[in-house]
Parts: sequence; C-alpha cells; structure tokens
Amino acid sequence: MESNEKSMTPEESLQIIRKAISNSRRNLREGSFYYLLWGWVLLCASILCYFMLRYFLRREMYEDLYWKALASWLVPVMIGFIIQWIYKSRNKKQDVVRSYIDHYLTYLWVAAGIIFALMAVLSYFLGVYPTPFILPVMGLATFVSGIIVRFTPLMFGGIIFVLASIVTAFVPDMYQLIVFAVSIVFGYL
Repeated sequence: MESNEKSMTPEESLQIIRKAISNSRRNLREGSFYYLLWGWVLLCASILCYFMLRYFLRREMYEDLYWKALASWLVPVMIGFIIQWIYKSRNKKQDVVRSYIDHYLTYLWVAAGIIFALMAVLSYFLGVYPTPFILPVMGLATFVSGIIVRFTPLMFGGIIFVLASIVTAFVPDMYQLIVFAVSIVFGYL
C-alpha cells in the first residue's frame, strides 16, 4: 500500500519549527504590550482614585464621592481601551498567525473582564471595595496565562495578585488601593 504523503526533509522540518518559534515569539511580544499597557492603566487608576478620595475626604466633600471614585477608574480604563484599539488596528495589518492558544487567552481575559465588571457592581450594592474580589480573579487569569505561554514571571504575577487579595482583607478600605497598586507593579510591571 503506497502512501500519498510526502516525507519531509530535515531542512523542511527545521524550517517549520523555526516559523512556529518565530510566530510564538511575535505573539508573546504582542501580549507583553497588553500586560504592560493594562499594568500602567490600572496603576494610574488606583493611585488616582486613592489620592482623589483622600482629597475629598479631607475636605469633607462627600457629595457624589462614589461617582467621582468610579470616574477615576473609568477614565483611565477608557483611555486604555482606546490605546489598545489603536495598537491592535495598527498591528492588524501585519501578517500574524493566531493559534488556538491565542484564542484561549482572549476568551480567558474577556471572561475575567466580565467578572471584574460584575464584582464592581456587586461591591457597590454591598457597600464594599471590590479590590479583595477583583485581585484573585486577576491572579487566576494572569497565572493561567503564564502557564499557557510558559512565561514564569506571569505565573509569579498571578501568585502576587492572589496574595495581595489576602492582604486587602486586613487593611482599611482606602489603603486597599495602595495594595492594589503595589501588586500591579510586582505582578505586571
């Protein structure tokens, strides 16, 4: 029985391996942009929120404090989405091979984003800061991302976020923002 499959030469096999490694490296570089972008966005938002809350609380300006705090998060996050969209649209022109791993990471982070939003809404109705609830989800998504792309610093970042979530349970509400900021520095940046 004769096979129609052509056997590859060692050079062809090596070329396929080189191309796969090149694609993985390109995708990892692209992914690192997103982690750095969102690390800086979240760091700026948490520090902005902390100092804004301190300012208004010291001056006993309590009117619409929740909405001001929310705006201190929404504005940087919206700017982050705009930067991400511009970056993605500019790089879409490049011939990037998307693997199933890239799709899994996208689904993972979309699901994490939905949970972040849900945690923020639930925290509002419960009257608590969302930090202790958001950090473990961020830790899980970061840790799993690190495992998928086999990048140890991301795995450590995920562990840092989970540990930070435990710390936030023992610090006053407003100082959770500082713990969050520090965890971002060590987890992403």
